[in-house]
Amino acid sequence: MTGRGTGASVSGPPAAAVAAAAESAPAEPRPRLGGLRLPAFLSALGFRNYRLLWTGAFLSSIGTWTQDVALAWLIHTRMHDPFYLGLRAFASDTPLLTFMLLGGAVADRINRRTILITSNTLQMTLAAVLGILYVTGHLGIGAILVIAALTGLAQSQSAPTYQAVITSLVPPRQIQNAVALNSLQFNLSRAIGPAIAGLLLARAGTGACFAANAVSFVAVIIAIWRIELPPAPPSRDTLGQSLRAGLQHVARDPLLSKLTLASLFGSLLGYPLITYLPVIAGDVLKTGVAGFSALLSSFGAGAILGAVTTAHRGHVAGRGRIMLKAVVGYGAVVTAAMVSRAQGLSMVLLFAAGWTLVTAFSTLNSLVQENAPAELKGRILSIYGVAFRGGMPLGSLVAGALVRGAGAPIVIGAFSATLALLGVGMLLWNARIRDL
Repeated sequence: MTGRGTGASVSGPPAAAVAAAAESAPAEPRPRLGGLRLPAFLSALGFRNYRLLWTGAFLSSIGTWTQDVALAWLIHTRMHDPFYLGLRAFASDTPLLTFMLLGGAVADRINRRTILITSNTLQMTLAAVLGILYVTGHLGIGAILVIAALTGLAQSQSAPTYQAVITSLVPPRQIQNAVALNSLQFNLSRAIGPAIAGLLLARAGTGACFAANAVSFVAVIIAIWRIELPPAPPSRDTLGQSLRAGLQHVARDPLLSKLTLASLFGSLLGYPLITYLPVIAGDVLKTGVAGFSALLSSFGAGAILGAVTTAHRGHVAGRGRIMLKAVVGYGAVVTAAMVSRAQGLSMVLLFAAGWTLVTAFSTLNSLVQENAPAELKGRILSIYGVAFRGGMPLGSLVAGALVRGAGAPIVIGAFSATLALLGVGMLLWNARIRDL
């Protein structure tokens, strides 16, 4: 292993070796919560610091999804142009693509608590501004895009820091479980947030959804204050040297480079579905905001199942094959959903889509985490994050331009079918990932 500060590549443990060590090592006592022994799939919650951060992030994510549904529906009903849905996603995610690499380098150098509290406080303020502009009648597409861009900028610094922190709060053998439970909290909120949004939109209006999101940030800020965080590894490199070391490591590591490309194409082709669900519900299925909320909740419920089964599975042989089969399954069921014209059938298919998508990306994320050396973790996760999150706005923008002429079902169906074909190709010809 090359010493820190040289800028040279540092090799992490191969995923297969990690899995083999986990299987051959003596079983650890199952973590407890109070006097209760936790089930295996919740084992990471037995660690206090992880549990506090998980809970705070969960409550904040509920608020985020509540606002996201309300804002998407507001854009759809006010602007009457699906391109603005993609433009808003592009405005939010583009700063992640631009500044997340910097955020990863910063996360490996300075106090991570400061980064997380500053970012979440800024996001809380922006949610409050969104609500004030709406209530006063000054919320136009320009303000929406500016607030989306500023929120994305804040997240570009907190996202790699958060990813590096969550797996530092548990022992190495719990990383797979911690990553899967983090996906579980996100997808629980994906199911709960839209349901809350539906109720608030019907009874209190859009402004109440924005207020709920602003208040929800209090939970994660309190959690960050209370947890004990390990210090960032010391570094004598300049910021530029730190960035270069992370990029060189990923470029030279054949496994990490392939996993990063898989995340890019997976998010580019897979996530436009979420952006254009308001169009599917409103213009294709004709089920309105209630139907939109139900579709998103169905997707979220399937994602919960995917996260639970991934957490329960843990370190097993053949995770690469499982991931690729899930990618193929996702592409197939979303293609079928785009043909459906029945709300019930669409909900069933989106449930399956949520299950397969989270299975694929939770497994992919854990494989990246396991192969990232501790001293480079923030940077490697920021590179992975740029690929994963950067594919989303690009896919949404391209899909938005195509949806205007061809319609959402054809465009999203074509994206999904392409993703399924790529998954089949990797299953057949990419043994490096398939045999993990």
